[in-house]
Amino acid sequence: MKTIVYSITGEFSEPIPESGKDIVIAIDARLLSTHQVTLPKMSNAKANKAIPFVLENQLLDDIDLLQFFPIKSIQANTWSVVVIATDIIHKIEQELQQAKCKPVAIVPDFLLLPFMEEKVSYIENEGIATFRNDLYQGGCLETSVFQELFEGSDLVKSSPSFDPQCKINLHSNHFKKGAQGYFHAWRLPVFIALITLLLASVQMWTKNNQLETQIYQQRTNNEQQFRDLFPQVKRIVNIQVQSKQELAAVLENNKLYQHDLLGKLATEVSPDSRVSKIVLENQKLTVEIIE
Repeated sequence: MKTIVYSITGEFSEPIPESGKDIVIAIDARLLSTHQVTLPKMSNAKANKAIPFVLENQLLDDIDLLQFFPIKSIQANTWSVVVIATDIIHKIEQELQQAKCKPVAIVPDFLLLPFMEEKVSYIENEGIATFRNDLYQGGCLETSVFQELFEGSDLVKSSPSFDPQCKINLHSNHFKKGAQGYFHAWRLPVFIALITLLLASVQMWTKNNQLETQIYQQRTNNEQQFRDLFPQVKRIVNIQVQSKQELAAVLENNKLYQHDLLGKLATEVSPDSRVSKIVLENQKLTVEIIE
């Protein structure tokens, strides 16, 4: 069995072989997250639809942009869940399709480590520890953080190897995609909650529109003030950057004019005065004024 790693940089550890067989794609654990979810007693189908909403507050991205891979735990009403961005899965599958390669599985790289009851299996590489601390739980941390987090645990340094009995396979076509799959079959309590959210969203949308109008008006006023101050500028691209550039130019010109002869005369003599003599001697300019 050959393992090809999909790294955090979005690259494969080696080219995917044309029409390759017995290939396992291992995704860097830093590209995904693992969770455990406990729900009221319900069918697996309903649990699969409910899990994205239960985890929504824990996730940085919109659930419509993510793929959820739940596996029923041994514990009652508990699911282990792997979450990964849909575009990552699609990119991997596109590469596989182009190479006409059908892998045995696509799995998180920590699932290549052996599962050991009440122990944590791990492997270190360049200061990064990839670990597996439960049947379908694991991750990737800096070695120092990993050692501190699992201090006192029974740590077992292990070698990666794919287990054919692994139930998680991150093929997107194994699961329903997008919001349609999640909303389908939800009953009355959920629809009431969605209506409440919709009304709140309408209120927020109205307020956002008002704020956008105010922001647009302020931006228009700022641009007009800028044009009044700097009429030589024909096109406004970035008003903040251009304002700094124009102010810097004004300051530079001001420095040049500080030592200007006419400027000095204007500050030192009255407007009706006349010059009787100008003498340049030994690099010194003398101007005699008739008041």
